[in-house]
Amino acid sequence: MRIVHVGNFSLRRHGAVYYAVERKLSNGFIREGHFVYDFADRDMARLESLLRSKRLGSRAVNRALLETVDNVRPHLLLLGHTELFDEATLDQARQLAPGLRIAQWNVDPIWGKAVDRHLRARLPHVDAFFCTTAGSWMDPWRNLGAKVHYLPNPVDPSIEVLRNDEQEELPLDLVYCGHDYKDGPRRAFLQGLKARAERAGIAFRHCGCLGAPSVFGQHYLDTLAQSRMGLNYSRSNEMPWYSSDRIGQLTGNGLLTFTQETPGLRELFSDEEMVYFRDLDDLLDKLRYYKANAAEAREIARRGRERAHRSYNAQRIARFITEISFEQPLSEDYEWAEA
Repeated sequence: MRIVHVGNFSLRRHGAVYYAVERKLSNGFIREGHFVYDFADRDMARLESLLRSKRLGSRAVNRALLETVDNVRPHLLLLGHTELFDEATLDQARQLAPGLRIAQWNVDPIWGKAVDRHLRARLPHVDAFFCTTAGSWMDPWRNLGAKVHYLPNPVDPSIEVLRNDEQEELPLDLVYCGHDYKDGPRRAFLQGLKARAERAGIAFRHCGCLGAPSVFGQHYLDTLAQSRMGLNYSRSNEMPWYSSDRIGQLTGNGLLTFTQETPGLRELFSDEEMVYFRDLDDLLDKLRYYKANAAEAREIARRGRERAHRSYNAQRIARFITEISFEQPLSEDYEWAEA
């Protein structure tokens, strides 16, 4: 197939987030044998505006997408996190490319009035919608015209290349890279973790939160490479099956990954592949245990890494998106298909 993939490819950041979901999915489709044209909508909107404004360039970027569709004549128009396009533009794209299928994916939490407005306007105009949330949380979107399915966070074998589980000596015990958004409960949790980890003799590095600078690009991967264990702590731990894409970055690189109890997530990673914790006390107890039992920690991390690359690799997820979008029979029993 020919695919036009619209997303925030962050061209202006010069590779700082080369491990983003957009690029993993494009890689997955290419490995499936398809041609993929990456359309960086936000950068294009700024480029098309005299003042380099994303908002002022929104009308021009709609025209640019239609011109791209006319030139490429894709079989699939795949939309990522983009709200710059009018729904009328999507309808016109179908006229330019007869038989075109349109799918959209989302790896952010599904909540809030803005998200509700966006999806209620968008989903009647697409064929399939894929999201990293499952269960009843997705019910409001199931009767708007699009097929609604769960989407695991992808892992890419050319990006998640570390094998920390094979390293016997590493300078850090635990790493967390993520924003606290100055959110009260989240910030308080991380502050408590930092203070108690230090008292427990756990070498803990945090980036992007509690006043510490963020790390990007290969600096981020280099940070992960130093740690035995990684914390996967999302903005919401109540939504079924939900996790930020950090889960793939940690498990895929062989870090022993600690995740707060989340409904249904054990269907993706079992207790033999990931460590789940209830609260801060439980997390500290388990960190101390696995610091003292390094061989057991490495074994769970190895199983988690193998599971991530086997079940949630970008090529397999791309195949699932294709089969759902084109209403084809599923070629295999995807673990998440009924979520």
